[in-house]
Amino acid sequence: MSHHPPTDRPDPFARFRFGGFECTVVSDGILQLGPAPVTFPGADPAEVDALLADHHLPLDAVRLDENVLVVDTGDALVQFDSGVGTDPALGRGFFGPGTGHVVPAMRSAGIDPADIDVLAITHTHPDHVWGLTDPDGAPLYPNATVAVSRADFDHWTDLSRVATAPNQHMADHYTGAHKNLLPYHEAGRLRWVDDGDEVVPGVTAIATPGHSPGHLVYRVSSEGESMLVWGDLCHHQVLLLQHPEWAFQFDWDGPAATAQRWRIYQLAHEGRDAVLAYHFPFPGLGHLRREGGGYAWVPQELPRRPVGAARATPAVPHDGLAAAVGQR
Repeated sequence: MSHHPPTDRPDPFARFRFGGFECTVVSDGILQLGPAPVTFPGADPAEVDALLADHHLPLDAVRLDENVLVVDTGDALVQFDSGVGTDPALGRGFFGPGTGHVVPAMRSAGIDPADIDVLAITHTHPDHVWGLTDPDGAPLYPNATVAVSRADFDHWTDLSRVATAPNQHMADHYTGAHKNLLPYHEAGRLRWVDDGDEVVPGVTAIATPGHSPGHLVYRVSSEGESMLVWGDLCHHQVLLLQHPEWAFQFDWDGPAATAQRWRIYQLAHEGRDAVLAYHFPFPGLGHLRREGGGYAWVPQELPRRPVGAARATPAVPHDGLAAAVGQR
């Protein structure tokens, strides 16, 4: 019997043009959570299983992608969130070896982290900001300004909350946020962002507190097109779209999170906005469609590098990214 080497797989990134912007989605990996009735407390277990089965999804565990968007506006290179990082205690070691891949995925896409101008943070939970520094606490984005809500920063970097955290997992939320955000704060490279603030031309914040105290959704607008980068507004492409009222295990304020889901779903649907969903199946780009009493996900397929195609150079300067995309 002959044995063949493993097939070369496509790089974990996808590119698309949005208006006049060049967009790249890189994968940080996949989070493995518990069974859906645990992950979405308050949901009817029988209905959860029926919905999952109907959509050919596993019943024993919830899998959440981590889709990190990088937008080249022509004037700035903006990255939305950072993944879980590679810290053996507060990163890949915490979430498993299938996570923590943002930086190598970016490099395979021809993007150097040093060229990122702005890191637009939706909120400061582990899988969104623990990738800001390396395991030793050095910033991985040495030239970036971190845009974040003051409410989320103040809450999750407050180490006095560690002693009263209900468990070690929640205690790590505080220590991890502190470790990853303080180096940027101390360097004077944090920028507070609130509802309606323009992060860069074409990127505007929408305050959506609920999942976390200062959760933000970002609207990306160019040439008449609009896309909502919604972070953890919604975690599941079936369950929380069909039933926005079902809670998510890590919602900070459940009723507020539900209210924000309804509000942003309606906003996206009525405006026919595209959505970049952090936790939906890669690459997380699609639209919403009204279905019954809730919504359905209409994904947009994007091309990845074909098997056997030449890889990008390890790093393309910011001003050369659009040219590199055009050569693909």
